[in-house]
Order: sequence, then C-alpha cells, then structure tokens
Amino acid sequence: MDILTLELLDVTVFQALLELKGLLADHPGEALRIRGEDDLLRVNVTGFLEKQGRMVRQVRQGPQWELQVAQGARPVPLVSAVVPAIHPVLLLRSAFAPGDRALGRRLLLETLAHLEPGTPWLCLAHQAVELLEDPGAVAILEGLKGRGVPVHVSASSLVHGGQEPAGFDLVPDEGWQRLLVRGGVTVL
Repeated sequence: MDILTLELLDVTVFQALLELKGLLADHPGEALRIRGEDDLLRVNVTGFLEKQGRMVRQVRQGPQWELQVAQGARPVPLVSAVVPAIHPVLLLRSAFAPGDRALGRRLLLETLAHLEPGTPWLCLAHQAVELLEDPGAVAILEGLKGRGVPVHVSASSLVHGGQEPAGFDLVPDEGWQRLLVRGGVTVL
C-alpha cells in the first residue's frame, strides 16, 4: 500500500498548512509522508500535526527533510438512523441552584415546558414537591399532562412535606429509584 505523500517545495507556511489541512480532511487518520526543504516550514508543519494528536518522526536527507506521520485514529461515522431514547425525567429541586432562587425557578419551569411529548413521565421528588404550592408551576405541570407527559409525585416526598398530590399521580418511590441507579432517568 502506498503511503500518502505531500511535497512542500516553493510554498509559504500558510499555503503548506492549507494543503495539509485539506489532505487530513480528505484522508482522516491515514499515515502520510511530508517532504520539504525549508526548516521554518518543517517546524510549523510538525507543530500543527502534533496539535492534531499525530505522531511525527523527522528524517533528514541532506538539505531535505521528511516527516513520517503515523496512522492516527479514524473518526467513527455517526449512524443517523439511531434515534436517542427519551428518558423519563426525575425532578429533585424546585429551582436550579446555586444562585438566585427566583431565576433558578423560572429557568427550571421554562426547561420543563420544553419536555418532548414522547417523554415517558416526569416525577417530582424531594424538594421538587414544593412546586405543587406554586400555581404557575402547577399550570406548567398540567400543560405537560395535557400534552401526554404523565406527571408523578413521590409518595415519600409528599408524606415528608405533609402535602397533597394536587391532582397528579402518586407513585411509590422504588420504581424511579431503580431507574435512577441504572442511569435510566434524566435528573433535573
């Protein structure tokens, strides 16, 4: 198999780097050989390749030099047919923290409003049950429910806070806890 070779004679550093970038883009990860005479060019090309994570070996042949660039990692093509699974969402706080609580509450509620319709469920637990006391938050939760996202409330969290489920489904905690330890839930 022939090694890809780039001759850099009578070019500026800028032109050499442009040619090298194009070559690397067209042949990602392939081993290559670069030849030239100008030492300033050699230093710049070597530095560029090393910044790209490529291993470079320099060989001197009289006034000429050769850079032998080892094969690098080839990018793995993305499979566009794979659709990421939408995880259920577990909400543990009534506001994003730390920072200004009012801003944190507003940002959290705006985030909830953007949950996708295919989200399996949203569960309020721990401090998030405080949202049931906020009419604006309850309106957003009811809107989610209306868009087909079931809204659950942790039984233990409600009992601890002495609250009512406010028209949302009361659920035992072990279901979301099992998903949580397996990484099967998005935590906000």
